[in-house]
Amino acid sequence: MFSIEQLQDLIEGKIIGNEFPYDTNNEQEIEAHIRRLFHRINRIPNVVCEAEWNHFGSGYASFVELFCCQKEDVIVVEEKYGRREIKTEGIIIDICRLAPVAIMGEDERYKTIHIETNEEIGGAYGSLLGGSNLLYLSEKFQTIAKKLEQALKEFGYELLEAKKVNQPLPFHTKIPTIYREPNGYLIIDAIFYWED
Repeated sequence: MFSIEQLQDLIEGKIIGNEFPYDTNNEQEIEAHIRRLFHRINRIPNVVCEAEWNHFGSGYASFVELFCCQKEDVIVVEEKYGRREIKTEGIIIDICRLAPVAIMGEDERYKTIHIETNEEIGGAYGSLLGGSNLLYLSEKFQTIAKKLEQALKEFGYELLEAKKVNQPLPFHTKIPTIYREPNGYLIIDAIFYWED
């Protein structure tokens, strides 16, 4: 997977990779490549994909997070007091900005919408990085997952295995992440981190 030197480079925010666009060492080229992948995913029939491009509005995220669902996986949970609560089951794909790798797993998201204006007034969602759902996909999501994996492959992204990235980091360091404490870093923390 990654050598110790490569993991240290990733922690320092250095771009690694021998294939385009990672070989250009150009952040704009890499983001444009991820945007093309995003548009490719949105062309999959019956799939809706949302992206978090802006580092979650603060700090720095070494990845772009995509949330993909099928239209039938959007369920109205409750409507009252002029509000609608919506639950969406889907798949999170985290795509690294620093290396051509990704991780994928399930998530449930909730939105509260003001019915009259259709304005989003609240919401809740999970993360692959702090949870146990990393790379777990139930039978329900196998069909869509295969289509997403194909799109990742077409764009040169390796889907990392949970058993490899959930191992302890083999050296001591400081990672700018909110997901784990320094004495508990895993390999995944060197690749996918977010400093809030």
